[in-house]
Amino acid sequence: MYKLIKISIIVFLIITLLTALLTLAGIFYLWFIKGESNLLFIGSFVALITEIAGVIILFVKKGLRYFPEVKEQKTMEETKEFLEKFITLGTSATIVGNRLSWLINNESMIKILNEKIKEGLKIEIITPQPIKKEIINKLPGVDFIVSNDTNPAEARFILINGNRRGSERLAIPNDVHPDFKTTIFDNISCPQIIAMAREIINKSKRRLLEVKK
Repeated sequence: MYKLIKISIIVFLIITLLTALLTLAGIFYLWFIKGESNLLFIGSFVALITEIAGVIILFVKKGLRYFPEVKEQKTMEETKEFLEKFITLGTSATIVGNRLSWLINNESMIKILNEKIKEGLKIEIITPQPIKKEIINKLPGVDFIVSNDTNPAEARFILINGNRRGSERLAIPNDVHPDFKTTIFDNISCPQIIAMAREIINKSKRRLLEVKK
């Protein structure tokens, strides 16, 4: 839906600009080709067209900041490549999911995560059930949090920069290949969704503390 609205705004801008260009071309033709001129009319009309175009450009430029970014991945390899890049963009990353199939058999991702952890990247992985010890052993610097939730939320997302208020970015995957899409939110496009992601993370951590008691 967001993508459709974004495309509609861009199409509207293009049509408006083309209309303005055609109008200016007509004025140019009447003025320079046919020799007909009315400087006051032409000057006022050009000023009006310029003002309209400027307002539209400013509106679209500012307005598009409030739309989330949508990334499409046609194959699993493209998805893995995107995740590798996204996770390492921040200073921290919290991965939430019921299944971690994209990580379990992804030696490239495991290698990158270990390298980034050495550089100071803080990574948390939250799952409702324990994952294989083989993966835990391969990622010694990762904080694995098992919520032991018998009725976990159907949520899977990655929150980066969760420790830096205002700098968070949230990636939420949806659909299946070849129509797999990842929607990326920030504190401008949708702070409410980021707040909900934080609440899911905090709830999982609180549940872990309750279980330990």
